[in-house]
Amino acid sequence: MFGRTAEPDPRPAAPPSRNSQRLRDGHRREYAAGRERGSTSFSERCAEALTDIGVHGTVSYRDLAEARFGGHPHTTRRAVNAWIRDRLVEEHRATGPKGNPFKVLTLTRKGVTEIRKLAAGRGMDPGQTIRFARMRASETAHDTAVYRACRKERRRLEAEGATVRRVRLDAELKSAVARASEAARRKHGKRAADAERHRVAHELGLPIDDEGRVLHPDAQIEYTDADGRIGRVNIEAVSGSYREPAVRAKAAAGFRLHANGPAAATLLRRLGLGSEDGSWLRGPADRDPAAVEL
Repeated sequence: MFGRTAEPDPRPAAPPSRNSQRLRDGHRREYAAGRERGSTSFSERCAEALTDIGVHGTVSYRDLAEARFGGHPHTTRRAVNAWIRDRLVEEHRATGPKGNPFKVLTLTRKGVTEIRKLAAGRGMDPGQTIRFARMRASETAHDTAVYRACRKERRRLEAEGATVRRVRLDAELKSAVARASEAARRKHGKRAADAERHRVAHELGLPIDDEGRVLHPDAQIEYTDADGRIGRVNIEAVSGSYREPAVRAKAAAGFRLHANGPAAATLLRRLGLGSEDGSWLRGPADRDPAAVEL
């Protein structure tokens, strides 16, 4: 995720299967298929997955399975069971907007401590926040959609030769701006607070609208491009409840907009902001309930 490349697998690739269907059941077949797909080891996949949970706080079980374990149920279950046994991760049940159940994963307090150590050796920025997240039922579906949006943007950046160094979520960005502004207000008053808020926003790559308000994304990815330059991309997971002025403002500010569900996709298309790059974040609300639980 953060610039580490896997060593080539010295083992010979598994022979091609005569079965044309994807192999998703049975750990022996999953292992053989994984050998053919690439050389990332199980331990490295676990490290990537745990880092994802720490960075994003709340991640859907199925999203993590698809992103880090090739969608294979046995391999994912093996990893999650080990984390739960080691008291690094907790598994929760959540409900999507349409009432469908889905599982989410969060770090325990012990997990936060361990994953901070892990992240320090994975090329991440030393300031990267590793989070202990409390379950918020009303926000879980959106939080997991933000992970999917960031995952899409990471893949796009990495395809362009960039290396992701840090991910900041909206709470971290808002806190940084608010702390600086409040400190200036206490010392020098409102005008100084406004100036400091704008200064910190500019430093963090956050746009300011015509009325002087800072626009905060759901997440921000900081990366180094192929030429060694630092860049940032602001990401928004748009739900169907968003109002048109807010969506237009964030689009005008250069945010990368991803539709979280069909209603949001319709909204973006109506505003002429839809894309053809698969920006619809298909998540728990879009899946057959029987298929959600791995």
